Amino acid sequence: MVDPVNAFIAELAETVIAQSEVALEGRRDPGVRTEETNLGNLVADALLDAGEDNAATFGVVPPDVAIQNGGGIRNNTLIPAGPLTELDTFAIAPFPNFVSVVPDVPRAQFKEIVENLVSRMPLADGRFGQIGGFSFTYDATRTAQVVDNAGTVLTPGDRVRSVVLDDGTVIVADGAVVAGANVAVATNDFSARGGDQYPFRGLPFTTVGVSYQQALSDYIVEDLAGLVSAADYPEGGEGRIVRLG
Repeated sequence: MVDPVNAFIAELAETVIAQSEVALEGRRDPGVRTEETNLGNLVADALLDAGEDNAATFGVVPPDVAIQNGGGIRNNTLIPAGPLTELDTFAIAPFPNFVSVVPDVPRAQFKEIVENLVSRMPLADGRFGQIGGFSFTYDATRTAQVVDNAGTVLTPGDRVRSVVLDDGTVIVADGAVVAGANVAVATNDFSARGGDQYPFRGLPFTTVGVSYQQALSDYIVEDLAGLVSAADYPEGGEGRIVRLG
């Protein structure tokens, strides 16, 4: 039993799927549980891409944004620039979590979800989110949101000061929700079910047929053509998440 498993792992370690021009930050603190990182951006973009690619097949609207909880990024290392292997993707995304699309999130509730990402700052917590398809700013000196395990907001938060989609749509301005269409969110099924107290509160979601590890591998190989570039994923991130002050 042991020998075939070891042989399979060795094969994954020898299977180079890409080259990275940059070191990829997967450590926890400081890292994926406290701040935007380029590896977090890569994983979030993979969720968004998988949601977009598989939406029609599974009869769901394509997602506008993606959120990956930092606690689901598990390698806890700085991956040096150079070759990336299939085994690296399993180290980054080892859980049996599947890409899911929550198609109809009201804007006020989306703000609550984003508040959850930064509610434990400055502590390193798995709920801190890595994001794709939008950017936001927050002020950790302001009131932190408190929710219960059902996702019910017990104390409203006002840390999130702005949320803007990549197409320029403003969701939150100066801490207030801007009226408009609901938001479709790609995430993993752990978060969609309320893991890490993400306040989706039972909103319907559709799992779109790929694990988050498979989404990551496919995105790197197919969409990035095997190159994680410094232009796309600069070390230190690209300003998707900005902590004010």
